[in-house]
Parts: sequence; C-alpha cells; structure tokens
Amino acid sequence: MAETRGSIRALSRLSLAEGEGLGTAYEYHVKLRKLRRFLGTIPRPKKILIAGLPEKYGLSLDFFYLALELGADVTVLDDRVEALDRARAAVALLASGEGRGGISFIRAEKMAEAALLFSDDVIFDLALSSEVVQRFGEDRDAYISGLQRLAKYAAVFAPNGTNAAHARRSRLAGLGLEELVFFFQKPASSWTVCDHGYVDMPPFPPGLSRSPEKREKAVRGRFEAFLMKGLEGYSLCEKLYPHPLKSRVAHIVYVIAKNRALNSHDGRDSGRGS
Repeated sequence: MAETRGSIRALSRLSLAEGEGLGTAYEYHVKLRKLRRFLGTIPRPKKILIAGLPEKYGLSLDFFYLALELGADVTVLDDRVEALDRARAAVALLASGEGRGGISFIRAEKMAEAALLFSDDVIFDLALSSEVVQRFGEDRDAYISGLQRLAKYAAVFAPNGTNAAHARRSRLAGLGLEELVFFFQKPASSWTVCDHGYVDMPPFPPGLSRSPEKREKAVRGRFEAFLMKGLEGYSLCEKLYPHPLKSRVAHIVYVIAKNRALNSHDGRDSGRGS
C-alpha cells in the first residue's frame, strides 16, 4: 500500500527510529494536522525553535518533519546532553531534500533561562515543544515567559493532567488545559491564545509499549498498513468528542499562541488565527 506524506504509516518510520511505536506515530499525525491548519493562517516560518525535547517518549521528530516540509532552519534546545545526542542521530535518518534548512543543537544549562543564550536580535518565527513544560515544576512560568523573548508564535503540547492513565501508565506529570492556558494569559504576558484544546485520543491508553519486533512488523506489514489507514479515519472523529470526554481520554493538551510584542511591528501579520 502506497504511503502518503504525513500518513500514520510514514510517521511510523520516524517513531521506529526513536524506539517508539504506533502510539507515537498517531500522536505525530494528529499534532501535525493541528499545526498545518494553523500555519496556513500565518506567514511561512523560516526559523523554528524546538524548545526542549520530550521527557520520555520520542524525540519530536514530527517537528523536524514539519520543518523539512517548510524548508526552515531549526534550532534545538535542551538541558540534557544524552537527549540532544539521540536527537542528532535520529535526525540523520530524515533524508535531506531540496529546500531543507540547517539544524543546530544547543545545550541549555537551565531551560527556564534559555532566552539568555541568544542575543536580542535573534527572533524565531515559531517555537515548538511537546512533553517538555510539565517537567519544569516551579519554572514552568519562566519557561513560557522565556518563549516570549524568542518567538513570534508558539505551540506547546503537554501531557493531559486530567487523564488518569498518565499517572498510572506513562508516569509523566501532566497539566490541565486551564492550567496550560493560564501560563499564556498572565497580566504581564504578551501572548494571545489563538487555539487551545485536547488532541491525541487514540483507541489505546498512553504509555502502552510493544516489543521492537512488533513495532517493526507494524511498519512493514500489509495488514498493519490497513489498520493504520483505519486509524487515520478514526483520528478525524476526535473533534466530535464532547468536551467532558476529551478531558478524560485525550493524551495531550495544547496551546497555540501569537506573541503581540514581536508581531506588532511586523507588517506581514495582522493577527490572523487569533
């Protein structure tokens, strides 16, 4: 069965390279759909900041995949040397193509103070993070505020704190949707929330693991390819879930925001998407 760009089967090859499986591929598929929809309303990003790598699952190769589509330069920040090394190795599996921008990896001693690593004239068009903010505890506010200094737009995804399976299976700390939105709406904030909600509601719980052999079979098998196609159809139903159900079963909460301070002097943008 032929693969289409951004399909769950195509993304399964990325998740396999990260040591992950179908759940990560499904996550990538639905997150990319959200991001592409939003990016269609703003100027095409040329400089992307990946503001931290995931705490536990995967290496955010979906963000690299998106940057490759856009031909954007990518800067990756993290405070863990081993995570940066793993990401550097995994990114090498993304075949270089025409229009691909450069990729640089930077170690930050403390992610909440990452903005200090850049001079005042360094501005990113878009900052992305997934499964990052929840691990900073009291520094979560400083982390979100630091993105104000660096990026015109931001998309932050975090484990859904109202999904009990995160505590039971994935062992990840989580944030409620209202809590994540709150960090972007403080009085001193220059963020305007353009979109927020729940995403990643597959028919299996977070933290589910499979053997490497089963992961490999899922990528290559014909029957599994049909199952993945079915999952893509299933994913379209996420938007139909009632809000109380989303809050219980979604794996991820997200906020996509515009930075008024960095867009106010930019004639290219007039607040679309807000």
